[in-house]
Amino acid sequence: MERIVVVGAGHMGSVIAGGLVDGVPRAEVVVVEPSAERRAALDGRVEVTATYEPRPDDLLVLAIPPQAFDSFADGLPPGACARATVVSVMAGVRLETLASALGTDRVLRAMPNLASRVGQSMTVLCPGDRVPAGGVDRAKDALSVIGEVLVVQDESLLDAATAVAGSGPALVAYLAQSFADFARAAGFAPADALLLTNQVLRGTADVLSEPGATPESLYHQASTPNGTTAAGIATLREHRVGESVRAALEATTERARELAG
Repeated sequence: MERIVVVGAGHMGSVIAGGLVDGVPRAEVVVVEPSAERRAALDGRVEVTATYEPRPDDLLVLAIPPQAFDSFADGLPPGACARATVVSVMAGVRLETLASALGTDRVLRAMPNLASRVGQSMTVLCPGDRVPAGGVDRAKDALSVIGEVLVVQDESLLDAATAVAGSGPALVAYLAQSFADFARAAGFAPADALLLTNQVLRGTADVLSEPGATPESLYHQASTPNGTTAAGIATLREHRVGESVRAALEATTERARELAG
């Protein structure tokens, strides 16, 4: 039986572990969490331990804060990860650092996002150069329990992924707040304003998922000449909203690079 070990029972670790229990019933799922309080709060369907006891061929998911990584790596027995496949969801910890500290070339970095808690994450996964195809498939299958997984080969893309996928839900929520605020100001009850906004976002995402659909084709399709939507699009262009969004994404990307060092 495949064993998947999730180190860290914070928000992301707990979500991944819960998804694995439901989505990969054939696997033995183990959560490593030193905090007794967090261990007690975990789903009783997973095996929980305070320390990591390595086994050959583990799929090891590191869901700990980046600042806790050195302590975790230093506490491992020599060669503990030599045959493991290690997936890190720690922001900013490079593949080279992971490989050096853990003593294995079979390391991958993953960037999930906030929507993982509802099974709709957009996770970007980047394997090291020496990870075999089977290791990439194992990692992708495991992370697919929390949503979609996109595999990229260029680690530098993870900084942009942090902006688009990692910070994206918060940026979209910031824009959605304007929709909800407008609806409330127009007279809708707060709950109804949120319903309107949520369903617009949900429906738009579904339409954009149709074969051949693109954002540009959608707003052109919805904009009849001199119509209501055309007036709104023209105002967005006048206020350079597209440029502002791109600037926000660029700032987020640059900050991701700074944090990675």
